[in-house]
Amino acid sequence: MTTLTPPGVPPVARRVLPILGHTLPMWRDPMAFLLEQHAVAPIVRLRLGPKVAYLITRPDLVRKALVTEQHRFDKGGPFVDTARTLIGDGLGTCSAADHRYQRPLMNQAFRQPSIVSYTHAMTECARDVVDSWQPGQVVDVCREMRLLACRALTRTLFSDPAQAHLTTRIEEAYTVLMPGMWWQMVIPVALVHKAPIPANRRFEKARIQARSLIKRMVEAYRVRDADRVDGLSTIMAAEDERGRAFTDDEVCDQIATLMIGGIPATADLLAWTFGVLAHDGPLEQSLHDEVDTVLAGRMPGYDDIPRLPLLSRVLTETLRLYPSVSVLSRRVTDYITLDGIHLSPGDEVMFSPYCLHRDASVFPDPDRFDPDRWLPGAVTQARREAFIPFGSGTRKCIGDSYGITEATLAAASIMSRVSLARIPGAPTPRPLLRMTLSPVPLELTVEPRGPRTPAPEEAADVPTDEPATPHCPVHPAAGATSSDGD
Repeated sequence: MTTLTPPGVPPVARRVLPILGHTLPMWRDPMAFLLEQHAVAPIVRLRLGPKVAYLITRPDLVRKALVTEQHRFDKGGPFVDTARTLIGDGLGTCSAADHRYQRPLMNQAFRQPSIVSYTHAMTECARDVVDSWQPGQVVDVCREMRLLACRALTRTLFSDPAQAHLTTRIEEAYTVLMPGMWWQMVIPVALVHKAPIPANRRFEKARIQARSLIKRMVEAYRVRDADRVDGLSTIMAAEDERGRAFTDDEVCDQIATLMIGGIPATADLLAWTFGVLAHDGPLEQSLHDEVDTVLAGRMPGYDDIPRLPLLSRVLTETLRLYPSVSVLSRRVTDYITLDGIHLSPGDEVMFSPYCLHRDASVFPDPDRFDPDRWLPGAVTQARREAFIPFGSGTRKCIGDSYGITEATLAAASIMSRVSLARIPGAPTPRPLLRMTLSPVPLELTVEPRGPRTPAPEEAADVPTDEPATPHCPVHPAAGATSSDGD
């Protein structure tokens, strides 16, 4: 017997359970569950415990929520509400009113000159990770890339050598904190979070410790008042046109937001990239050729990024298939009708970049990894608008340029020295959503490779007068900061 849904009422997703709602399929395999709903209707009702959310599945409707009608929505929903209680009211979780004040101050740490100043730390961290590997060693790529991303972010935020001990302890706290964030967000039931089980105790201890360590770092910077050029100094010194600056508690909220958002996003982009290359020898060889020709054995710098177009397209295609932020949410603040569905203030909506990036009407043969989708002549307006790995509109992620810059430099640094080879018979990694979308399992073998000196004719083909403005084929130049974003 077919159940008909009344006009103006979106259908309820299947597999709903009493009390839990759709929490169980969202926990077991969230991406597969959300993809199922994209075949049901443009808007589908979900139940996450006691809460109801509307999943928007059509790219044009998502664009309305994020861009053209964004004034009718605000940051909110079960994921954002839980994140706010865990990491504070920073740029990624604050209300629209607070965002208008916070964003201009945070922009100052993510302008192009600031990002250029961070690149040496980024490449140093990549070099250190490769130096720790031995020929023939099997490495857990997700773990190694998270270590790299964590070190790179902490060293670009906290460059004061006198506080190196605090930096190390902050890194250690976040290695415990990040895995537990997803469980706290996907099961929005307070009683579950407060249950006296080891996982909850470890998470709460790490959360308190991380906050305390960041606060100590901020206080140490206030006392020393040294002339530093790093992320924390820039954020603490930032003022708006009225002379307002962040309080120390607000600075702590911003740093916590950057750590939780920035580390796994860049790490997973790198891990997925190396996972893809391990299964595509010709593409990996083409990238090695490009890196060898441009770098000729040296470490990459900021000005090299525009000279690595294939690597740029590979990273972009990786972001399409495996966006780190795979689920976004908003709360309705004004009445709006989407595809005949009436939404009221207080309603919560969700959308999935992972699923939107697999819309066959925008991305033909969507499951195929094809970097040439991002050749200049292939990027249509529909494709540009549907591609939202960093969100879109005024709440687009502030760290997109930072992340693309770091991923490009780290990938080039690693590929110039080693190949990460697939282990024969190893299972193909699958997407596992735990805060971000990670490839699990992903263990690869380290195979050293010496840098190839380009032939004279190849060297002559490498442009030497490219503008020092790295960019991906879809988004504005890396390092260029606009007024929008988280």
